[in-house]
Formats: sequence, structure tokens, C-alpha cells
Amino acid sequence: MKVQLYAVCLNKEWNWHLTIHPMTDIQYWFEQYAADAGLVLFEPFISFGQGVRLLGKLKSANLKQTVQNDESMLRQFHQAAKDCGLLNCDKIAMKKITFREQGLLPRMILDYGIYTKVVLACSGRTLLVEEFEQLLNAANLELGAGEAWMSYLQLALLNGDIKLENGLHIKEYREWRRGYQKRMIYSCKRCGSGEESLYWSACHFCGQDCPYCEACLTMGRVRFCSLLISGGTAGNGELVVKEARQSFDNLENYIKPWGLSEAQTRASLEGLQFITGERGKDRHGLLDKEPRKFLIWAVTGAGKTEMIFPFVHLTVANGGRVLIATPRKDVVLELQPRISRAFSDYSVVTLYGGSEQRWEQGQITIATTHQLMRFDEAFDLVIIDEIDAFPYHNNPMLAYAAAKVCKRSGVNILLSATPPKSVRQAAERGHLPHVRVPVRFHKSPLPVPVLIVAPSLNKSINTRTLPNSLIAKLAASVERGAQLFVFVPNIRLVEPTVELLRVKLQGGNMLCIEGTSSKDSDRTERVQRFRNRDIRVLVTTTILERGVTVPKSDVFILDADSKLFDEAALVQMAGRAGRSKDDPAGKVYFAAKEITRSQKEAIRQIEKMNRIARKRGYFERRK
Repeated sequence: MKVQLYAVCLNKEWNWHLTIHPMTDIQYWFEQYAADAGLVLFEPFISFGQGVRLLGKLKSANLKQTVQNDESMLRQFHQAAKDCGLLNCDKIAMKKITFREQGLLPRMILDYGIYTKVVLACSGRTLLVEEFEQLLNAANLELGAGEAWMSYLQLALLNGDIKLENGLHIKEYREWRRGYQKRMIYSCKRCGSGEESLYWSACHFCGQDCPYCEACLTMGRVRFCSLLISGGTAGNGELVVKEARQSFDNLENYIKPWGLSEAQTRASLEGLQFITGERGKDRHGLLDKEPRKFLIWAVTGAGKTEMIFPFVHLTVANGGRVLIATPRKDVVLELQPRISRAFSDYSVVTLYGGSEQRWEQGQITIATTHQLMRFDEAFDLVIIDEIDAFPYHNNPMLAYAAAKVCKRSGVNILLSATPPKSVRQAAERGHLPHVRVPVRFHKSPLPVPVLIVAPSLNKSINTRTLPNSLIAKLAASVERGAQLFVFVPNIRLVEPTVELLRVKLQGGNMLCIEGTSSKDSDRTERVQRFRNRDIRVLVTTTILERGVTVPKSDVFILDADSKLFDEAALVQMAGRAGRSKDDPAGKVYFAAKEITRSQKEAIRQIEKMNRIARKRGYFERRK
């Protein structure tokens, strides 16, 4: 993308600007200020990244004082261009445009209705040029041939309805260890990735090597000279919260329709009170300008989806927009019909790779976390599900994207059964407002894992043996009619374990034992057969550690001492058992040669949640 820099004089005061469509700027300024305006354009056009950097240099100088005549202005421009490393700085020329001269130029005629639609379509989004053009096509916006779309964007920039930025942020500093040598640090404005994710290649816009971001390349190439179109904030977030606070004194009315349990009700009520509460202040007594965060720390099978319904209803009823973000496409597709049924009066949009609703705007948006990179301060309420799950966990890029999609006046709701250590510590130390939901909807305790001493799985496979204690537990689960999840640390162990279990468990019966993993093209079909009880024992990896509910299940984790099984993974895998109200006391076994810290912490966390639930009287008394 190429741009032109210019200076505009309004009432004897000079200001620097850049434009992707000069005719729009010329017409804009002279229509508003007539003969009181004066423009000086600098040629030739330069790349967008160079233009943004040069504009920053020029604005840092006091133009009103330094510009005495045309020669001094051109000299100042040459010096700034040289500081920015532009090629052929001495060939830069300037061209003055007066009120009389602009009358001889062709006029731009823009349609106000189309302009409004363009601004609304871009609202809350961050788009590359290619994505912007796809958005226009999806919205059936015909802007004519050639550069017409540039004039609409430039007018929106001048009106303050959108922002036009380059793809990479650049920070300049001088390193004192190297004699105050000038250095520059680049980072991606779309995903936040730093120099470790940037690669340099020749660019025909810059005329020299230009960095681009490799981390978010699957969403489109973001170069230093790329144009990023950022729409204005969608709606007034402060108004949404204010209206909610004034209109709904009795927040319990938003909980009653959903049939929540006592524990769910308590969590939802605390969340509603947080959403409608006053914003905090920093140490200087000023209101926080960042979205507020609230954690719902709920055990596996607690019914987190139902708990967020009151939050969603409160927000959309007051004109706000809601985003529900989850790490995986299959969860998006699972949530869509549930959310659509619950909120049939509101528009629901689902976004994932290949989604047909990619450019639609809804009052409720359900999206995979990768899709968040195309938004910027678009939502009043952002709900991030499974903050500890792949690929969100330990992924700064997705954390950055999730942070910027919420309006500064909005609220982030974090959901997790196993929060990352940093989040857990922040909650326990009082730095992160939160609520715990320590019990499942059926009001029974979580199954506590039982430890079984067993040799490594590799050794068992090589010797074609399993310890009698493990075989007895497996046989007992089969005998009681349970479905068996058998988790192993990695894919290469799946098939050998299937063969070993077929020898040790099938005997003379027709017990169906299968395996699946992320490389299994028939994974969806096998999981469904497991749900239907066609498969009784399913050997798998952590690919099924969450998001799968099978009634009357027992869980066996082999090689539970593997470094690949951290505390969170063990808790999640254990969470596959006991989820049904008809079989709340499912069995969980950790089979390992050694007892690791992860196993101890997983058991400790499960037992702690049971103690909290028991103390609060959540468990149902059974005969």
C-alpha cells in the first residue's frame, strides 16, 4: 500500500497528515475551510509503513515554529525522511495546492448511504485490505471500479470513524551499551508477536527488505507496510453497563429462567453483580481504562455454559454485544444451537476457519480464539472458555487478541476448571475477582483418583503383560457396564495398547476395544460409536481430555507419571468420569511407576473442591 504525506494550514496553523487518496483530502479541507486552507503535498508516494513512521517524526517537531517558508518545510521533510532511512531522500519534491487551484481538479462524489454502511461494516474490526474487500463483497457494497474504496476509507479516517494503521509497530531507542547506537524493535499490531516471529523479505511497496509476521500468517500476511483498517468502537459500553445498573435492581430475575442449581445460581449472581458494579480506580484515583476481569472457577461438569446465560441476556437486552470464545471449532458448533435456542430473539453468528458467517455481525458471536485477531474493541462482554486449553494456554498471540477485542469499558469473563497457575494465584491472593463452583449439577462429589502401581507402558507392551491389580480394575469396570476411557501419553502408544487390552480383556467375549488420536481421520465417528456403546473401551490421548461427556464412564490414565500429563491434564481427564446423574460415582485410576507432583496436586485439587462443596452444603444427601 502506497501513501502520500502532506501538510495542511488552517487559520495559519500547520498540521501533518497522510492519505491513501489525495483527492479526497484536498476536497475535504477546502470544502470546510475554503480560502482559509492551504495544502502542501510531498511526492513521490511511499509505502504505508514508511509513511506512518515518517509522519510520527514530523509530528514530533514543532511545525508552527520551524516552518518559515517553503524551503524550510522541504528541508524539515528531507531531514525526517533521512532519519527514517528512506531511499533517494533528495529527490522528494513538494507541491502547493490553493483554494483556486483545487476548483480546477475533478471532484469526488461519494454516496452517504454507502459511506455509512462501510463504517458500520468495519465497526469493531481490524482488517487487511484483502479482508476489507471480502467484507465489501459479503455486504453487497458496490463502490465502483478503481480506487473508489480508498476515497471512502480516507474520508472515514478524516471524520474519525476509522483508523488506518500499518501492520507492525516500531519502537526506536538508543542502546547505551553500544555507544547509544540507534536500534528498532518491531511487533505485530494484529497478534502482538515480537521480533522472534518476524521475517524479512523483499517488498515492492517499500523498494527494500520489509519484515512480516509469521505467527499470524494463516490469517493473512501482515507486513510493516501493510494497511490495517480498524473500525470505530461498536456502541457505547459505558451506556450498556449504566442502563443495566439502573434497569435491573433485582438481578435474580435474570437467573430464574435458566433453572440453575444453587451453586450455579450463586456464581451467576456474583458475576452479574460484578458486570453491573462500579469500575475500579488505579493508585492515582483515576478510573481504570482497561476491561475488568472476572474468573469462574468451576469443576468439570459444573454446567459453565448455563451459568453464562444470565450474563449474555443482561448485556444484549441493554444493546450490548457479546463474544463467546473457545479454543476449538467443534465446541463452537456445539454451542451454536444451544445459544440460538436460548436467545432466539437475538442474532447469533459463529466464526471459525471456513465459516460462512465470516463477515456477518451479530449481537452474540461465538468464535474460535484465532478469529479474535480480526476484531478490536468490538464487544461489551467477552467470555473466554477453557483459558487453560490448547491453543489458548501459553499462547501470547491469542491472549493478546483476546485482550483487545473487549471494549475498555467492558468485562472479560474467564471460564476454567483448571486455571493456569498464574491465574489461580491471582485469584487466591485477591488480585482477580472470582467465584468457585465446587460441585457438579447432580450435587455429588467429584470422583477422587485411586493410585495403582504399574510398570511403564512401554515395558508392559514389550513384555505383553499388565499388573494384576490394573487388570482387575479394568475387568471390574467392564463388568459393571461402564464405558472405559484409557488415556496414554502419546500417539505411538495408542495402537499397541489397544492390542494389549484386547488380549487381556476380551477373553471369550466380544468386547469392542478401539483407539483414536489427533491423527485418526475417523475420530469423530469413533467417538460417536463410543457414545453409542458400540465401542466399550476407547484408548486415546489428551485429545479427548475435555469436551466429551459419556454417561457411566470410568477413566484409566496409564503412565500417569509422564511429563506430558501435568496437573491440569490429569484433572481434566479425571473429569470424564462421574458426569452423569445416574452414575455420579464413576471410577478414576492413575496407573504409574512413580507418584509425581502433578498426580498429587491433581488429587489435592479435586479433594479441595469436594471439601468446599461439602462445607457449603451443596452435596445432596442420599439414602
